Amino acid sequence: MPIPDSLPSYDEVMVFYNDLAADTQAKIRGLDWAPLLGDRVPEVTSRPKTIDTLRQKLQRDRSTPLPSVQDVAGVRFEAEMTLDEQDAVATAIAGYFDHDLKTCIRDMRNDPHSGYRAVHLWLRLPGRVEVQIRTHLQGQWANTYEAMADVLGREIRYDEVPKDEAAMRLVDSLQKLSSDGIGVLEERRAAIRRAFDLIQTTLGDIPVDPRVDKLRSYESDMDEFEDTVKTSLADIKKSFDTMRIHKKG
Repeated sequence: MPIPDSLPSYDEVMVFYNDLAADTQAKIRGLDWAPLLGDRVPEVTSRPKTIDTLRQKLQRDRSTPLPSVQDVAGVRFEAEMTLDEQDAVATAIAGYFDHDLKTCIRDMRNDPHSGYRAVHLWLRLPGRVEVQIRTHLQGQWANTYEAMADVLGREIRYDEVPKDEAAMRLVDSLQKLSSDGIGVLEERRAAIRRAFDLIQTTLGDIPVDPRVDKLRSYESDMDEFEDTVKTSLADIKKSFDTMRIHKKG
């Protein structure tokens, strides 16, 4: 079937979505995040889908037409933050764009997709825009898993299990690190932060108390574990990046 001349070209469509993503990125970046994050500056980036990833998505789900694909235009918000602060960021962005948080949020932290944990907002602006809100740990895990997918096959991003046993174990271990390692760490860190906030709200100052010292000790242990996780993820990603370069060569 010939394509009607009246339809826009792929390049024209991508220019539209690129401009939409860039405009949404600029608005989110321009908000005052200090009341929620203090002096922690978020990383706000944007990108449209490439023709290859867009084609793959349309082929996987033939029932979804292009105008209904939510993440052709994507914005990513990453910061060093707790789960509660991540919730607050999602609420702020949804409110800024006059969206009902309950209808536009996609929370994948307790029910991860192929190990992927984040909060997504599906915005309907002049076109559809997906805003990914991730902690630094969630983002580093996702980047590492993407590097693994470039080598083992993009299918692992969609719950498909590699046939090779060694590859299967690698995928399973990284997914478990996300849910059983990073997920538990972030939940416990959020709980400790709530405890400290409650103490300060109630007493004004954090008292000298063995129970408070124990909380601080737990937090210090979690800091050490987080540093170990970050180092491990960086090493894994570096290995798969090297394998991808050799694979292309």
